[in-house]
Amino acid sequence: MKRRNPRITTAVILGILGAILSIPVVDYLRDYLQGREDRFLYPLGFESGLTGTPSGWVLSFLVAVAFIIFTIKGIPAVAETWREVSFLKVLSIYAAIVAAIVEEAFFRRMVMDMVAHAEGAVWLQITVSAATFGVAHALWGLIKFSLDAALKTTIATGIMGFALAVVYVVSDRSLAPCIVSHFLITATLEPGLMIAAVTGQWGRRTARA
Repeated sequence: MKRRNPRITTAVILGILGAILSIPVVDYLRDYLQGREDRFLYPLGFESGLTGTPSGWVLSFLVAVAFIIFTIKGIPAVAETWREVSFLKVLSIYAAIVAAIVEEAFFRRMVMDMVAHAEGAVWLQITVSAATFGVAHALWGLIKFSLDAALKTTIATGIMGFALAVVYVVSDRSLAPCIVSHFLITATLEPGLMIAAVTGQWGRRTARA
């Protein structure tokens, strides 16, 4: 039986993901152009108001650089694809834009503000945000039905979620620095991360097998 090309599977997954996450973004743009405030995404923090703090922006770029370097060194598929110029890379960048906007609005503002409204301390807000972010991304590790990969994905994205939650707090609860950091990470590392999920080859040892 002929094996499926992992790049085609990756393109399909990224296309579906991008299409789904585009829905709230399109709604936001429609409301914005009509002078209305979208309840879910507004404000994003790029206009006047919640634009973040200098320390928040510095931290957001440090988080992005650290996560990118660590992942490129650890996952062969990412090391091989992060600089490529292709349709798959363009698709990854689009998916990164909508994912960064929607996921930060949900996992940072919505989740953390919900815990805050329940009188949860800042450390609890950060912990819940990181945990939900990590668990939600365990799906990528389960594409090849690997519990080990799902666990590693949960831990890695949980750490990323923790760092972005800290950025959210340091940025005076502005989404803008979180969105930019999230975008830089995803746009740089994809499609390598998805290819690794599709093939099940996450580390150097598995890549040689």
